[in-house]
Amino acid sequence: MTRTTHAARTTMPAPTAGPASGPTATPAPTSRTTAWTAGGAVAAGVLLLLFPALRPWPDESVPTLALAESFASGRWVLAHLCGIAGLCLLAPTFLGLRALLRGSRAPGTVAPGARAATAAVVTAWAGAALCSLYFGAEIFGIRTIAQAALRTQDPALLADVDVLREQPAAMTLFGLGLALVAAAGVLAAVALWRAGGRPRWVGAPLAAGLLLYLPQFFGTPAIRVGHGVLVAVGLLLVAWAVRRAPGTTTAGHPEG
Repeated sequence: MTRTTHAARTTMPAPTAGPASGPTATPAPTSRTTAWTAGGAVAAGVLLLLFPALRPWPDESVPTLALAESFASGRWVLAHLCGIAGLCLLAPTFLGLRALLRGSRAPGTVAPGARAATAAVVTAWAGAALCSLYFGAEIFGIRTIAQAALRTQDPALLADVDVLREQPAAMTLFGLGLALVAAAGVLAAVALWRAGGRPRWVGAPLAAGLLLYLPQFFGTPAIRVGHGVLVAVGLLLVAWAVRRAPGTTTAGHPEG
């Protein structure tokens, strides 16, 4: 029989050598779950960094054909697709975190942080879905306006870009989406803290980065790229914490 220690109650407990019994027993997490959770965090971090790093940063204060060329460029499309993909990968990453927390619990107990991780999954999915609507307009709507300006050699058409961006319903949905993404980051940090990870604050940088997503849109290009670095570092820390957490099994046996 395995002796329960104080450390085991504050970290993800390692599975016992024998099979768990009883209706409340939960299988130990597998190395595959750990791998795709960590991989999702890394991929999301890279994509969310590429969004501001790849995006063209033309002077938008005056409508010019050079501005139209930037809006119509492949970099504009690729950067925004990276941003959408990165946000959409947050929910699967948090789902993996939830699976790891629930899978490492002792029979008949509630895994510390599992409820917060579940809420992070829901809010991340909803937030990414709402943000994707606005990102789609940024990619295809603005690009279509820019292509029309280039065809007619009339930069005055770019005035419709602000009309598109500032449409009240679109801005409301985008703001709500970013608020939900921020909430997901805080909930993921709470889940990692309650799970007793080492260090317990490992989710704090990600929470800070996602909380700052809305205000950073009003910053300079340097600030926005720096914010991308912060989010990427936060997600890499989550991947690192997941990789080093005890209690993962391969083929039903604890990893040595």
